[in-house]
Amino acid sequence: MDLGILIGGRAVTSAPVRRGLVLGAGAALGAAWSIGALCALSSVEGYDPLTVDVVVGTSAGSVLAALLACGVDAEESARRLDEGAQPHVEGTAPVNAFDVHASLARIPRPVPLSGNLRLAANTLIRPGRYTLMTAAAGLAPRGRGTLAPLAELIAAAQAGRDWPTLPRTWVVAMDFDSGHRVVFGRSGAPRVQLPDAVVASCSAPGFFPPSVIGGRRYVDGGAVSVTNADVLSREGLDEILILAPMATFARDSGWSVMGRLEGRLRNHGARRLAFEVAQLEASGATVRVLAPSVDDLRAMGPNMMNPARRQEVLHTARRTTAQELIERPVGHFSRG
Repeated sequence: MDLGILIGGRAVTSAPVRRGLVLGAGAALGAAWSIGALCALSSVEGYDPLTVDVVVGTSAGSVLAALLACGVDAEESARRLDEGAQPHVEGTAPVNAFDVHASLARIPRPVPLSGNLRLAANTLIRPGRYTLMTAAAGLAPRGRGTLAPLAELIAAAQAGRDWPTLPRTWVVAMDFDSGHRVVFGRSGAPRVQLPDAVVASCSAPGFFPPSVIGGRRYVDGGAVSVTNADVLSREGLDEILILAPMATFARDSGWSVMGRLEGRLRNHGARRLAFEVAQLEASGATVRVLAPSVDDLRAMGPNMMNPARRQEVLHTARRTTAQELIERPVGHFSRG
């Protein structure tokens, strides 16, 4: 967005505001929350993700980033997600790739062997070089699920076009052998097709096997960070919006043991996100973070892979995010 001012009767146009969008990890329910939040941003503030310079997606966030860059807006994604709750007579309608009830139910039990003991050991020996999530990824059992329907979804949205450049679209995964973060779509990263990059970013250890690209194994980008927002620290951006469905300090005290474990993961994600935000602010960017409220967490429950809660999470996120935007507007953020 160009900002015009008058100096001495002459119109002077300042440099355009350069903006970034970060869509964090969060599995099925994190995706539903992010879609609801994007819908609220659009309705309350007129926010348009397609006007940003670069969008970064991790895991479930990479799915949304790819769909947005391919022209599927948040309202369309919300409609598809809602339709996923409606039963169809077999053969009467195309498979809705957002309807993951059956696919999640069919994920085979993992092989009860660590996926990468060497990576886990390296992580524990040199904790300053890796995150705890990387160690967990190495220790996780060997998943046997398939993300083929996800690849089909992204390929259908892409419709044969090249990798999106308006906005620039970055998909974060982790090299499963080195533990290093890889940002597909960024200059210098391995060349890969968009559906393959998204599958790599979503290959959660314990659920799915690593995705093999060019002879290298890749897993979920959340094994490094649930947001990976710091990849934008050298992009010279003015404004960065972060949607972080897995990083919040809000709590629902009625949760079970599983819920408390999930809460600890959120605490870890939030601490990492605070570090990333500090890096972005040090680079000169104004950073805005949206994360689930207590109401959102209650709608989600402790199992982020529970697809039966997607519609409730979607509609709750619309309401809670709109309320937050109205009560605490950020006037210095441009609308595109």
